Amino acid sequence: MRVVVDQYLCGTTGQCVLTLPGTFRQREPDGVAEVCVATVPQALHAAVRLAASQCPVAAIRVIESDAGDDERASADTAPSPAEAERHAAKDRRKPGGHDGTV
Repeated sequence: MRVVVDQYLCGTTGQCVLTLPGTFRQREPDGVAEVCVATVPQALHAAVRLAASQCPVAAIRVIESDAGDDERASADTAPSPAEAERHAAKDRRKPGGHDGTV
């Protein structure tokens, strides 16, 4: 299992860090969440799913793939049309930080 945070969509609430501080962290300058591990250990799978489900802006994506399933993992990283529109909308907002929407 892998986990990724859409850093453009992240609302900087820190809920993921509160749920799993060893797996997620927030960047100092802007509070955007980052993943601290390349592969999620089996023991943390349920907790990572919980953190993803609790993200108020659905910025955390869990990739349920086997180590040899590179094709599926690569396909999962492309944004959907809805995600692409959210990115475009966020880019049109006031630059320089979070605008307070969740």
